[in-house]
Amino acid sequence: MSVATNKQLDYLEGFFPAGPFTDEHQLTQLRMLAKRLRLASLPQITGMLAGGHDSKQKGRGLDLDQLRQYLPGDDIRSIDWRVTARTQTPHTRVYKEERERPVMIVCDQRTPMFFGSKRSFKSVVAAQCAAIIAWAALDHGDRVGALVLGDQTEKDFRPKQRSQHVLQILQTINQYNHALEKHQNITNTLSNCLNKLHQGVKPGTTIYIISDFFDLSANDKAALFNLKRHNHVVALQVFDALERQMPPPGLYAVTDGLQEGFLDTQNKHSQQAYKEAVNVFQQGIEQTFKQLAINHHQIDASDIPFMALKIALEQRGKV
Repeated sequence: MSVATNKQLDYLEGFFPAGPFTDEHQLTQLRMLAKRLRLASLPQITGMLAGGHDSKQKGRGLDLDQLRQYLPGDDIRSIDWRVTARTQTPHTRVYKEERERPVMIVCDQRTPMFFGSKRSFKSVVAAQCAAIIAWAALDHGDRVGALVLGDQTEKDFRPKQRSQHVLQILQTINQYNHALEKHQNITNTLSNCLNKLHQGVKPGTTIYIISDFFDLSANDKAALFNLKRHNHVVALQVFDALERQMPPPGLYAVTDGLQEGFLDTQNKHSQQAYKEAVNVFQQGIEQTFKQLAINHHQIDASDIPFMALKIALEQRGKV
């Protein structure tokens, strides 16, 4: 590893401290790092919200798209009289119409996210990703909203373009993250979250879903399809290495904070069964998103998530 790479990792380490819980101040400080991200490469959205991004739809915007001969039904206010006089043929100006691109962030802070084996808990990484996306979108001139999902409750924030609004979102994420210490029963499902998004999100919104997708099922395809029809959806799957591969043969003490037990990985049949179960689970998630043409990116909780998140945010999607 080069000296430059080491320095870069040391620099990023300060923004992504390892641990089981988030820090609200640290989430706020991620705004400085978010300035390095470019959200301009997001795809064109065909929603009908006026705003600050060029749309594929032609209209009365600020930037001239083309000059062509007048056609019946054209707005006479757009006629270019100088060109018309010079050519003796009516010509009209066609402009690029601007569109707003609201951003909605779903941040999963349920108990299955409260897990980590190496560096940070998945819930912490999800919160950090949500913070970076929110700050990057705000600096890009977009309105930012969020749906923070807890074990039994959720908090919905309608998109707004204010720093104070993002701070309120991050404060709520931090509160939900620290509430994971209480180990409540899970009553909130991803299915309910997707249905709520479909009912409340306006067409043309960019939606980032940050979760481990532990309860994503085939029944959720319809809800995801409805979201994808009129929005740009990005799925960010946070995972831990221990979830993908059973540790070396041995007897391991494990706890959920309340109960203790032992994990026996010495049995070969158990190792094979675990591997097959993990493969089926992951293939199901990947197949669902692939069939719906939803951008799906995986973020390892044992790594600093900045580079993986940068790739996910700057990749042009299909709509």
